[in-house]
Formats: sequence, structure tokens, C-alpha cells
Amino acid sequence: MVGDRKSDLRESVPKPERSKQPKKPRNTLKVARKAVRAIRREQLIEAAIRAISQHGIGETTIADVVQEAGMANGAVNQYFASKDMLLLEALRAVTGEFREIWHEARDKAGGDPAALLEAVAMAQLHPKVCRHERISVWVAYWSETRFRPKYMDVCTESDAEYGEALMNACHALAQSGRYKNLDAEKAGQFLLAAGDGLWVNIMLGLLTRERATDLMRAHLKSVFPRHY
Repeated sequence: MVGDRKSDLRESVPKPERSKQPKKPRNTLKVARKAVRAIRREQLIEAAIRAISQHGIGETTIADVVQEAGMANGAVNQYFASKDMLLLEALRAVTGEFREIWHEARDKAGGDPAALLEAVAMAQLHPKVCRHERISVWVAYWSETRFRPKYMDVCTESDAEYGEALMNACHALAQSGRYKNLDAEKAGQFLLAAGDGLWVNIMLGLLTRERATDLMRAHLKSVFPRHY
């Protein structure tokens, strides 16, 4: 009985409550700062693209970029190690933009070879990339690739990936459409070169994007008449 009473007494003594650790508040300020930093960085890259389209690579200055961005003179130094790094990121942004556009067009085309070739070829004339500002930037970087290996690497990678997709699409349609006398490789090379030529003519004001689109479609029809 004594043992039972001691057990009852132990059970009746309230156990000390464990101190609850306060939950750490989410560091929303840190997240917000990262978001703002990312936005500012993107704004500077877009400002650099606009400045390059107006002044070219060699003549674009940090002052031009911050003026376009509407920021203070020291803003670039907060986000980029140097002017060259900013210009390189601007090139990557432009090539990445084009890559996203033709990748999306290719994926939407599905498995139909004719739709695939048309989607990839016409991506060069998409309104987002086929405009004076973007074309001027492409031409500015192309003119510098001989002297700046980093630019050459980015441009070559972008052109090679797109060119391969265009060649593959030409080969697929030539094979499925039984165009026995067609050299699909040459057809793809011409489409690739034609896109560059149309861009330059648009930049010089000799063609509108709409007219260039008509010319590209007409060429596709002349090469693959049973499908366009």
C-alpha cells in the first residue's frame, strides 16, 4: 500500500512544461533584398542592350547604361565586376531570349515535319527578336567576335545550336516528304543565311518584318512545294 501511495503521489505531481522555442520568423527582408537585386540587375542588362543598339560595343559607356536605366553612376559596380562583364551578360541575355523563342516554337510544332521546319525557320522573324534594337545588338556583337573570344564562344554556341535544329528539320521534311532530288543540307544552310540577310535588311530599313516574313514563307514554298 505504501508503494502504491508513493506511485500516486508521483503521478499527481505536475510535470514541468517544456519551454517552447519561439519559431524563427521568416527573413522576408532578406528575400525582398534578393528580389530587388535581381530586378536591378536585369534592368541594367536591358539598359546595356539599349545603349549598345544606339552606340555600338566600343562606344557604349557606363554613363550611357546608367542613364538608360535611370540609376546612379555607381550602380553598375554593385552588380557587375566590370563593364566587360555587363556587356557579356547583355549578349547572353539576347542569345538566351532567342533560344527560348525558337525552343518554344519547336516544341509547339509537335511531330509534324512541315510544321517543325516552319516553326524553327520563322522563329528568326519573331517580333520580339526581329526588331531594330535587337538586330543592332546582334550585329554589334558579331562585329566584335574576332577580337573578343568570350563573345565568339557565346555567339558560336547560339548559332550552332540553332543551325543544327534548322538542318535537322530540313532533313526530316525532305525524308518524310520524299524530296529525292533535294539537298537538305544546302537548303538548311540557305535558310540560315537568309535569316541573317533579312535581319540586316530590316536593320537598314530596306525591309519590314512583315515583308521579310512573306519572303521567308515564299522560299519555304519554293523548296518544299508539296507542304507550303
